[in-house]
Amino acid sequence: MSVTSSRYRADVLVDEMCNENNLTDNMLNNFFTNGFFTAAIMVFAFNAADTATAAEYMVIDQVEYAEAMQKLQAGDSIILKNGVWNDFEILFEGQGSAENPITLTAEKKGEVVISGQSNLSLSGKYLVVSGLVFKNGFTPTNTVISFRKSKQELASYSRVTETVIDSFNNPERFENDSWVAMYGRHNRFDHNHLEGKKNKGVTMSVRLNTQASQENYHRIDHNYFGPRQILGSNGGETLRIGTSHYSLTDSFTTIENNYFDRCDGELEIISSKSGNNKFIGNVFFESRGTLTMRHGNDTLVENNAFFGNGADHTGGIRLINKRQTGS
Repeated sequence: MSVTSSRYRADVLVDEMCNENNLTDNMLNNFFTNGFFTAAIMVFAFNAADTATAAEYMVIDQVEYAEAMQKLQAGDSIILKNGVWNDFEILFEGQGSAENPITLTAEKKGEVVISGQSNLSLSGKYLVVSGLVFKNGFTPTNTVISFRKSKQELASYSRVTETVIDSFNNPERFENDSWVAMYGRHNRFDHNHLEGKKNKGVTMSVRLNTQASQENYHRIDHNYFGPRQILGSNGGETLRIGTSHYSLTDSFTTIENNYFDRCDGELEIISSKSGNNKFIGNVFFESRGTLTMRHGNDTLVENNAFFGNGADHTGGIRLINKRQTGS
């Protein structure tokens, strides 16, 4: 919210406080009677004042983006102007809060195209990215979207939503990269569209290679994982949670309400290689392979649907190891 649009009247403060806290008329009367109302208004007013200081930075090129990054505080937003942003390695970092996250978005969702040799790295807490399209290029590193800046500088409590990765492929088919790599803890990847991966490497991975990324409680939900052609070798999973090296480590990742459409990279559409994950309400449409509990224990698989429609090598659920449950 910009400074100029954040002007509150006392009656607005009262209404919003009541709505947010589900206060009834009787409860409000008790505030007046017991002298708590003034204190409550003061607390809410301070919160409103914090929001009022939030700034919006509309940027038109990479130089302006870098300048805006140096100014970011909790509640601020960077808005990328519509158009094609070529060869843009985006570092998005900052320290937001649960009440006032820091946001990176498009002037109009779907109208900002990140092309050429480009990628996105998040670092910090309470960051939100939305509305970007990665198309007509490939990453110069091993990820397109990474929830970390370096091995020590991770993102947590952060979110990537309403973003597209469309055929953003390294031209060398057997060069290995991952389109999305989740690190840190309590991150969310939701309502995104990924399709057309042709080169080697999992489409999306949850990485557990340091303690700071284990027992992460990530949420991966309401995404469209579109067609992926047969790779012809190992390393073509659409989604992998952990690796064999950390197979006895718990991830606590929830994967729910995603749509896997003709994901044919290899015969493990999803490979769960860690413990205490949940796979709930996902749909697999004519996708070669299975939802596989490859390693790890104590995973829940529930209410997933598989529509093979006679396509070759379509499967269901493959269970290995201990205490795997589902319905």
